Amino acid sequence: MRRRTSVLTGCAAALAALLGSIAVATPAVATPAVAAPALVAAPDVRAVNPPFGTQMRIPQYNPVPAGWAVVSINAAVHDKLIEYLGGAPYGARVAVLANTPVPAGWVLVGASLDGQTAQVSYLGGAAHGAGATAYVVCWMPGGRVYGYPVPAGWTVTGTVTQGACTYQYLRYP
Repeated sequence: MRRRTSVLTGCAAALAALLGSIAVATPAVATPAVAAPALVAAPDVRAVNPPFGTQMRIPQYNPVPAGWAVVSINAAVHDKLIEYLGGAPYGARVAVLANTPVPAGWVLVGASLDGQTAQVSYLGGAAHGAGATAYVVCWMPGGRVYGYPVPAGWTVTGTVTQGACTYQYLRYP
């Protein structure tokens, strides 16, 4: 038993010496900090204006900041995916959760059959005389999808109901 202990002690001493020499010979290297997941340490999105189309996950029951819209909800992990709609060019299209609030200037241009998602388009920055079509409401098998207010400066030139949807023709002066 004594010999086994001395062999182990000798091995431990040799390993310590080896590791010590490696530690001395290897310069200290700073390891970069790893970013925390967005759900743990999400930046204050109200304080910054990220580029149009930026997406991030936030806790499911947190309020959606101004300028952002909900793209989807993942109830299994209690979060939602939001997208920044500020800074969008004229005519940009985005898929969002149906009936979710969107910033001013966005209109409904389509809805999924299941009534879960909607296509919205941005009408800000339009040229004089531009025209657009915006849905007022669509009755889909999965539910009713509502449109959004007519953007400032646009006028309604006609309203049509076709199939399950009612839409408006818009003109920018």
